[in-house]
Amino acid sequence: MAVVATHAPAYERPDARALTGLLRAALRHLPIALVLGLVVGIHVPTLHYYFFGDDFVPLGDIQTRTFPAYVRDVLLLRDLTPNWRPLTMLVYWGEFHLFGMDATAWRIVNLALHVTAVLILYVLVLSMTKRVFVAAMAALIFGVSASAVHTVTYITALPHVLSEVFLLAALYSLFRYVESGERRGAWYWLAFLSYVLGFLANEGGVVIGAVLFIYFAFASLAKPRDPLDFTLKMTPFAVAAALLVSGLSGCGCQGVDGSFYGVGWHIPRETWVYLSRVAYPVGAIAKDPSAVEWAVGSVVAAWCIFFFVRGPNIARFAAVGVIAGFMPYVPSKLWTATRYTYMSLPFFAILVAVAAGWVHHHTVRLNRYAAHALAAAALVAVGGLYSWQYIHQEQPFLQETSRWRVLAQDLRQQYPTVPPGTTVYVVDDKDQWTNPFWQPGWMLSVGRALYGKDVAVRAVTSADFVRLRESLSAPLYVVELKQGRLERVTPAMVKSE
Repeated sequence: MAVVATHAPAYERPDARALTGLLRAALRHLPIALVLGLVVGIHVPTLHYYFFGDDFVPLGDIQTRTFPAYVRDVLLLRDLTPNWRPLTMLVYWGEFHLFGMDATAWRIVNLALHVTAVLILYVLVLSMTKRVFVAAMAALIFGVSASAVHTVTYITALPHVLSEVFLLAALYSLFRYVESGERRGAWYWLAFLSYVLGFLANEGGVVIGAVLFIYFAFASLAKPRDPLDFTLKMTPFAVAAALLVSGLSGCGCQGVDGSFYGVGWHIPRETWVYLSRVAYPVGAIAKDPSAVEWAVGSVVAAWCIFFFVRGPNIARFAAVGVIAGFMPYVPSKLWTATRYTYMSLPFFAILVAVAAGWVHHHTVRLNRYAAHALAAAALVAVGGLYSWQYIHQEQPFLQETSRWRVLAQDLRQQYPTVPPGTTVYVVDDKDQWTNPFWQPGWMLSVGRALYGKDVAVRAVTSADFVRLRESLSAPLYVVELKQGRLERVTPAMVKSE
């Protein structure tokens, strides 16, 4: 008994040390736990919103095609979606058969992927810098910046979020490969596979190959390595990118022709719009930058050049990533969108975090506790400001989904089924769905998603319907918008206003 009592503390110390180590690890990663909680928290109020008009396009495609036909049309760019994103379209197929028309489940998938991307960015920056504050700041800016408005909560912006997950995973895998002394080939091939999946999710992801190239060049060639070895290891990435770009540019398919993209003044103009947006994510995004946006964009461009020339390696590839992330979208002659900043956003977040880390590092030399307090205050301020801007700008957009909820739910209530080849007419004098650009794409897809193949929905004013009805053959399927709801009517009941 005396022997046991004498040695009891020896058995307790390892457990105590293990518990202390666990607590220290938990406290060390408390900032990222809070960041992820904030990211989820600002999105929870958005989960109950419905589909937007554009979301019905893949829904209609999936509803009206067999799986082999769907995959064939996606690969050959014959579907209604004017982008080559086969991996994303397969995810859509799975979501539709799992969740149907439950928009909340689709939104949860987007949010889960965004949270995953934030976490990968945190792990990447922490692994490269060994500094929790820098990693947490990068994750925070990427996670809640209003620059990403209309990305995470826009269901058909999934390709941007899904692609970002794979591209950040590719960069992290390549980092692990370099850190292993380029001896652990599994990390190299995981980086290559992730890169390929990144542009299969969103063809714009091909540009992140430039980030991987710059990272590997500085990280690998900085050591006494054979340039031929470097070239051989980058060749699979270059070949994959070349095959995608040449295939899309030469196919003459929808979405890649001259009516969508071109060379001109709009390229630098839109580049500056996006450069300013990542740093100044306030208000709507326009095709023509204001004087403030020209100024802010110029500062960001100069900042990227400075970091590329004088920064640490992590800042060098991040500076390239900020610019490269915009490049698939600035040739567009038709529109700009905040979701097109999403690919650049983690790299901009890295630059801000590196700068903040430099300030924190030098402040610690003066007063350690004051430096940590200022770092915590900076995280709170950035998180609060960006979250407020995010919520403020996201709510008006999401409220637009209410019109599509009314349309889909009331149509199914008034006409549970309709025969193939039918057009359901929606008489709408409130301009809820009569936009002429919506009829051949969005409204057609609503009919397919709700009723199946060869069923269309068309919205017209009462005056237009009165002119049309004499030339339409019976039976007619007609609903009219009255006091915010769609009611089933006969053609004779529709009066021209």
